[in-house]
Amino acid sequence: MTEPLDAIAIAAEAFAWLTLPVGIILLISGFARRSWAQRYRPARAVIATVHEHDVKLRWFGDGGTVHESASPLTGPIPAVGDARTVWVHPSRPESPRLDDPAHDGRALLMLGAILAGVGVIAVVVSNLLPFF
Repeated sequence: MTEPLDAIAIAAEAFAWLTLPVGIILLISGFARRSWAQRYRPARAVIATVHEHDVKLRWFGDGGTVHESASPLTGPIPAVGDARTVWVHPSRPESPRLDDPAHDGRALLMLGAILAGVGVIAVVVSNLLPFF
């Protein structure tokens, strides 16, 4: 007959097998996303043209090259000549971001840390409960 503590240890081991690998994968992908996002550099872009649903942004890249990109309208309609901050990745200077990349990967890191922590606790519980 199975003791209650043995049943809890088996359930904790099954829980550890589910949460620990997923948590580690999420942590790895979160750190990879954070390292990718740290390479973005801010640039000042000027609104060149305004259409019904989008605007054209122009900014200077490395070496003085001029880049241009279309961006959907969000918020109030800007005027031609207004300046905006865009974030540009060195490997893709033709496609800027309008949002700050400082928050990229934080949700993955937090969820990965929670799942990995629960998985480690479940491993400890599953290995220590049979001794009681």
